[in-house]
Parts: sequence; structure tokens; C-alpha cells
Amino acid sequence: MIKKALYSVLPVLFLFLFVFAASKIDDERTSFRLQTTQDSFVAGKPIALTFSTPSLSANPQLFLIHTYGKTVLNTENNNGKLVYKIPAIYRSKTGVVSWYLIQNQEKIMSGNFKIVPNDATPTILENYLGPPSLLTGTEHFTMMVAIPTDSYDNPKQDNTTVVIKDQFLEDITTTERKTDYFIAWKNIYSRTKSGKMLISTACNATDSKEFETEIQPSPGEDFKISFSRPHKFADGNQITTLETSTILDKYGNIVGDGTLVTFQVTTQNNILLKTYAATINGIAIGQLLHPDHKDTYTVKGYVTGIAESKPVRIDYNPLIDHFTYKFTEKNRQITVGPLRSFMKQIVPDGIKVELKILYKKELIETKIIETQKGIATFYLLPPFYKKSEYQFEITTLGVTQKTEIKKYETN
Repeated sequence: MIKKALYSVLPVLFLFLFVFAASKIDDERTSFRLQTTQDSFVAGKPIALTFSTPSLSANPQLFLIHTYGKTVLNTENNNGKLVYKIPAIYRSKTGVVSWYLIQNQEKIMSGNFKIVPNDATPTILENYLGPPSLLTGTEHFTMMVAIPTDSYDNPKQDNTTVVIKDQFLEDITTTERKTDYFIAWKNIYSRTKSGKMLISTACNATDSKEFETEIQPSPGEDFKISFSRPHKFADGNQITTLETSTILDKYGNIVGDGTLVTFQVTTQNNILLKTYAATINGIAIGQLLHPDHKDTYTVKGYVTGIAESKPVRIDYNPLIDHFTYKFTEKNRQITVGPLRSFMKQIVPDGIKVELKILYKKELIETKIIETQKGIATFYLLPPFYKKSEYQFEITTLGVTQKTEIKKYETN
């Protein structure tokens, strides 16, 4: 009977205890009051949250969630007044800060406040410009991006005015831009003239340094080539100079120095030769060695994939129409020359002389020697040339002469 009565009373007792404990916790929570009414603070300024409580022994902690991380602050209960001072590292960064008042690992209160940029400090400007070079024309542009911040590196609030200036030749353009998502930007378009463009920004009383963008000429247009030479003879020694007209882009700007021009040469026998030159002040000057025989060169200039010239024809006349040769040393030594140029002067050293050795019209060997003082000398050693007769073809400076058959002693 007693047990039954006890079992009927216990649930009621437990319910009473639970309600009492919950009521006590609620009383603790409602006993704290946030006295700080300010919910917005300026970066860098002191920030403190003040609470009041009738309990002189309560000493809760303040848990902060900040952009820089999370931290727990402690304070002392001063006659029911609790003051939590936000550390300097947290109060210098803008953004929303969430806080929780915790007692015995229970959340008593929560809230948040925000930190805004400090407009009282000097404005700092971060600037980014790119690309650093443009081609002439109206479709190319560089972008200037400005990020104004306070002295604590906090971006200024949206709609902050940034002045962007660009200067080219005699023109200065001033544009105002409002920050949006912390940045202000402007596309600055190229011009039809080449040159240097200067760009700067300003915000409040702060001016940026000077930025530069180089406006370079667009790809060149078709051009002309010309040639000059000391004479028109094919002496294999002198130089023909090839020169382009001033290469311009479609806006009339001289192309940049160092633009590579290829001079492609097609000979009379459809052999391709090439020489290269880079432009200086829009003009490329190439050099071409005279051929050592009569020939006609067709020369065309290219800026690969961009521009080209019309072909020009260069005719080279033969330097000689015949030459002398003689046999000595029992026909073993063959002396060609002296070779003489168009004014009867001795040809320069290094002229090639080719000797073809034939036996019964069959080619046995070909020898090539370069002249010295206009003369080339060949010698047929008996151990290597044992036949009783040979015939020769001598070629130099584009002229070929065939000798009579020569007899030789055999052992």
C-alpha cells in the first residue's frame, strides 16, 4: 500500500523539480541585460559590450565569431556590471561580429554588431592596371581597377567616389566611378596614334602614382622594296642592299622597331634564298651577296602573316665571257687565270674554279679550288691519274670551257 502511494507521488515530484530547474535557468537568462545600445562601430575605435545583472557572483564568458576567427573573452563582475572589451586585432577589421554570452556552458544571450570603415583615417588606394601595352585602334582597351581602403586596410563602403584620369598627347580625360563590391574600375580604350598613355586615380585627398600604358602600332600594311648596288656584275663579291619603304600600320603609325622582314629571293633556276632584317624607324635594310654567275633574282619582302611587298627584279650581268688556262708539267699542272673583272682588274680572292676530269667522256672526278690573286692551280698526281689521256671542263664565274684531249705518259 505504501509502495503504491510512493509510486504515484514520484512522477509528480520529478515534474516539480524539472519545472523548478527550468524556471531557475530562465531566471538566470532573463537576469542579464545588454546595456550597449550601439550596433555599429568604426574600425580602429575602442569597442566594448556592457551587460548588467542583479547577481553579484555571475561571471559569464563572451564568445566572439569574427572574420579573423573565434575567441572567448573573460571579464570581472563589478557590482553586477560586466564590461567586455573587444581586442584591437578584432576591432580593426570591418564586417559583422556575432557574440554569445555563455554561463556554465549554456547560451544566455546572443547578438551581433558591425564594424564599418574608418573614414577619418587617410585613404589608401590600391591600383591594378592591365594589360601594360595596347595596339592602336578603337577595339583594344586596358582596365584600371582601384580599391580605396582606410588605414586599417578595410575597403571603403560602396558608392565611394573614385576619380580616374587618363592622358594621351594633348588630351586629359577625367571620369568619376563609384565603388561597387569594394572596387571602382574603368575600361580605357586605345587611340589611333601610337605613344604613351598615363593613368592615375584619386579618392578623397589621396592620389595614386602615375601608371603607364604603351600604345604600340598595329600590324603593318603592305610596303615597297628597292635595291642599290655598286655595280650590276655577278662577281660573287659585292653586296646588293635591299631596303623597304617605311612600313606603317593602317592608322599611319610607323611599326615598332625590331619588326622582322624576310627578303625571299628566287633565282633564275627557281632556287630559293632568304635574308632577314629588322626595322629601325619603320625601315628594314637587308644585304644580298652578288652571284658568281649571270643570274636574275626576283625579290619579295614579307612581314610573316601580316604584310608583303610586290616583287622586284634584279639582273646580274656576267663578269667575264671567257678566261685563260694553260697546261704545264707534262700536262699535269693546270693553271686557270689570271681572272680579270669588268675593269680588267684581278678578281677578289676566293672565286671558285671547278675542274671536271673526264676519261673517254666519262666523269672521273670534280675538283674545286678558290682563286688567289686571280689564279687557281690544279695538279694531277701520276699515282692517282694513270690513264693515257684526259679531257677537262673548267667552270668559273658562270663560264664553262672545255679543253682538248691531253695525252699523258704511263709507266
